[in-house]
Amino acid sequence: MDLPAPYLSLVALLVVGGLGVVLRWAFKSDDRKRDYGLLREIAKVPSRTAAGFVEERLRAVGVRATTVPAEDGEGLRVLVFPADEHTAIAALLDD
Repeated sequence: MDLPAPYLSLVALLVVGGLGVVLRWAFKSDDRKRDYGLLREIAKVPSRTAAGFVEERLRAVGVRATTVPAEDGEGLRVLVFPADEHTAIAALLDD
């Protein structure tokens, strides 16, 4: 059975689309945790104000930090690079 070219193109698109849907389903992650690459969490704070305080304290000792929402939706996580992790923790624990 020979099908005309437009029908073969349509069949090919449907097969590729079907494979795409199956692969997306198969590799779907149920884990809501976001991956931030090399960054490590050094603090979890309850508010944006507290996160700003932590970031300012880290900036004072030369550590770059970023703040992201926590996985549980409550609070924020302060992240730094691994090379700055010990310095950041020491700066936050130093009173």
